[in-house]
Amino acid sequence: MKKKLLRFLGFFVLTIAWLVLMRVMTAPLDPGVVLEFEFIGTARNAVNFLSALAVTGELELLTRSIFLDFIFLFLYGATLYYATAWICAKLSLGHIFNNLRDISVLIIIAVICDLFENLSLFKLIYYPPEDFYAYSAYFLAAVKFIMLGLIVSHFILSGLIVIVESKKTAAN
Repeated sequence: MKKKLLRFLGFFVLTIAWLVLMRVMTAPLDPGVVLEFEFIGTARNAVNFLSALAVTGELELLTRSIFLDFIFLFLYGATLYYATAWICAKLSLGHIFNNLRDISVLIIIAVICDLFENLSLFKLIYYPPEDFYAYSAYFLAAVKFIMLGLIVSHFILSGLIVIVESKKTAAN
């Protein structure tokens, strides 16, 4: 169990460090711009959005942010996997939340959605924008955030269960 905790903490530190590095390398770019581009919706909106960014000189920063996200998605995927493995190891074997395999599938889905979402965003930037890529980026971003919400909710609830059960055990 200590190895899982150490791996989780190691990947957590790497993920936070990479996130800070990403922010430094895309400094004046507001993180909300990337999120807005992920949910741009249509090719026409993408053209207008990218034109506005080109005028302000932030298009290169947006592109750099998406490139850096390719590494970030693997880091947060590994962090979430080891966090889930660690917390599931603390739960009893028959507990309903002790479902590492199922949560791992959600993590893989989130990472794959993020990967293909980034590819769709690059397609919108570097090629004539098409609605298909704008729609797919929107859909993949929505699925990714839903999966991440479920994973983080599982981790928080499992953590609370572990705390409550350990207090019950200590009280007895």
